[in-house]
Amino acid sequence: MSPVSVQQEQLPQECREVAPSVVTLDTWRDNWDAWVNKYIQPGIREGYFDLVVEQLHDDIYHFPLFTYEFCAELIEHTEQKANWTKDRHQFYPTNDVLLSDLGLQQMYRRVLEVFCHPVARMHWKLEGDRWMNTMVDESFVARYKAEEQQSLAVHSDFSDYSFTVGLNTDFEGGGTWFPRQQILANPRGGYCTLFPSMTHPHGGRPTIRGTRYILVSFCRRANLYTDNPG
Repeated sequence: MSPVSVQQEQLPQECREVAPSVVTLDTWRDNWDAWVNKYIQPGIREGYFDLVVEQLHDDIYHFPLFTYEFCAELIEHTEQKANWTKDRHQFYPTNDVLLSDLGLQQMYRRVLEVFCHPVARMHWKLEGDRWMNTMVDESFVARYKAEEQQSLAVHSDFSDYSFTVGLNTDFEGGGTWFPRQQILANPRGGYCTLFPSMTHPHGGRPTIRGTRYILVSFCRRANLYTDNPG
């Protein structure tokens, strides 16, 4: 037994060192600050939106969101747990899996509330209860690869606005193409792209080598056409 272990055994229980808990994707409820420190990029985690958010084009924004650890662990978790589907969306299907099916929906909803929705509200001056308290999302991991689904035709999301997070860098091609704006957004390694839906139709350019993983969120106000926002 090491000297440190002997000393620990001789101390009262309340004085012994407590081994630090391991931070994983699932432990966000246990220690939010430690989780954020491991998985959220500096700058965005402090709320310095005006420092780290860049405008790629009209109403297309780009910012560092997740660390390498988050991206690598999410890809591994998804490949181990996922039952990939190709028919959830009737018109523009992707090879994807819902975060709710991975047991990660509530975790990611917290990330959206704290770090992502505030960026949209700041840049588009979104005021009122519906923008603050009634947002719902459809969030999923999508996978593009040369021998599977390489691309996605131009379309509009069923959302007020969308977030797309690139999870890896080891691929060629890909990216979100906005034909009206004539710009390609290709977030990689934890970077997030934000854009509105109806004015920004877009498509996924072909991935020609490797596998491209993205985390997508369609965000909209719930009960939009009712008087009661509940």
